[in-house]
Order: sequence, then structure tokens, then C-alpha cells
Amino acid sequence: MSKAEYKSAIRSRKLIRQAFVELVQEKPVEKITVTDIVQRADINRGTFYAHYQDTRAVIEQIENEIIEKMFEFLGEFRYKNFFQNPLPLLENISNYLEEDLEFYRILINASGSEPFLLKLKRLFVQYMETDSDIPIEFKRSPAFIVRSNFFAGGLVNLYQVWFRGEMDCSLNEVSLEISKIIMNNAIPDLKV
Repeated sequence: MSKAEYKSAIRSRKLIRQAFVELVQEKPVEKITVTDIVQRADINRGTFYAHYQDTRAVIEQIENEIIEKMFEFLGEFRYKNFFQNPLPLLENISNYLEEDLEFYRILINASGSEPFLLKLKRLFVQYMETDSDIPIEFKRSPAFIVRSNFFAGGLVNLYQVWFRGEMDCSLNEVSLEISKIIMNNAIPDLKV
């Protein structure tokens, strides 16, 4: 692929993504069609199908990009580090979201976003389940299962509430408060 073709492909995917995000504000995700997207993006169907199989593939790519980024952030931290000082990870997440706040606001507030938010919660729980710093006997305990799901659900929910405009504070303030909660209440029966 030449440099011009590469730039054209990036531009086309960006137009498709932007059109999709605009359409999500107007109608439920499941009602968005390829025709809607190509008309909004002002591209032809062939261009769309050169990059995506269907509208679900657009959604999946957006979700996968976010999940890959979260895995990248999580990979930088170990369990002990996270519960001793979660602020660096939370700041990385906030900075990432701030790069395109309006896009994430629309995505999180869109009808049909619940399955994606559930994936994010599972991602955080999965991270805690697979982290090698956690003793295996603790991973199997009810305390671990309850706490990991509680923290994952709470974390995702707080960002969701913030994106709905129900909190009058910055993302950095949200990160700081979450950090305080985690450090004060994390896993007291596990010596970290």
C-alpha cells in the first residue's frame, strides 16, 4: 500500500467512525444502516465495505480499540501497585478519555452501550483474576470475587455517571477520589 493509499484508508475509516458517532446521537445503534453511514460520511458503499463487513464491525472496532487501550494501561500495573497507588492508572484512563471527550460521551450515552460497558467491567475483573501478584487461594475466595466485581462495576459506573453530566467535577477529580476509595478500602485481608 502506498503512502497515499494508506492516508486515504485512514481518512475513510475516520469518516465512517465520525458518521457512525453522529448517527448514534440520532437513533438506536441497531437501527443504523450502512446506507445511513455512507450517506453521512459522503463515501460510496465500496469504500465502506473495503474497511468493514457491516455496521456491527464498526462498533466492534471502536470497542476493540478502547479495550486494547485499557489492556495496555492495565499491563503497566501489577495488583499490588494498583491497590497501593491506583492514581497513575486512573490518570492514564482519564487522559485517554480527554483526548476525545465528546466521542466517548456520545459512545457511553448511546442506547445499546450497556453490552460494551459490561465488557469493560469484565476486563477489569479479568485483569484482577489473572494478575500474578494475587495469591491463588485469595483469587478463589468470595471476598476477592465480591471486591473485584465491586471495584470494576463502581469504576465503570463512575465514568458513566460523569459522562452523563451528573457530576460537577473534572475527570482528574474523579480519578483522585476513586484512588482514595481504593487505597482506603481495597483488600485489607491481603497484605500488599
